[in-house]
Amino acid sequence: LFHSLQVPELYVTQIRVDVDGLDAGRFARAWEAAVEAHAILRTGFLWQGDTPLQLVRRRVPSPVERLDWRGKPDLEQALTELAASDRSRGFDLAAPPLLRVLLVRMAEDRHRLILTSHHLLLDGWSTSRLIGEVLTRYHGAAPAVSAGRYRDYIAWLGQRDQAADQSFWRDRLSGVEEPTLLAAALPA
Repeated sequence: LFHSLQVPELYVTQIRVDVDGLDAGRFARAWEAAVEAHAILRTGFLWQGDTPLQLVRRRVPSPVERLDWRGKPDLEQALTELAASDRSRGFDLAAPPLLRVLLVRMAEDRHRLILTSHHLLLDGWSTSRLIGEVLTRYHGAAPAVSAGRYRDYIAWLGQRDQAADQSFWRDRLSGVEEPTLLAAALPA
């Protein structure tokens, strides 16, 4: 959050992919169901001074916008400009959802999917999991049960004995005297 307030464009990610044979309405509904199912996808961030707050809305507008660009001249150039424009638009962190799904119809049976999101919500791994879940929903299947809710994790952290945790890690890291690259400590 703090870094993205300083350099907002650095934390906006985007995926672009062409999709054939897509039922755009069903795909949009699958995205909307995923957003409804996951609090993080309805999350925004507020701050006053040094006190950041995470805000989870009960409902947010659909993240999906559908465009029909069949027959548009210079289609590839227009799509490139659309994606760049969407990415540079960034996000108002206080106004979820912090992701947008542009579904551009390029031909009768072909769409370009442009998924733009804020890194506060999704990293690369979780983006691929989310897309997998959306595709599961799109095909009419129930997604796998979630491992847990973030709010439960935060509650668990709040119940921890911070002094005991600090003591544990100070003891474990007592021999480390400078920054250490963990990747070098692991087998290839």
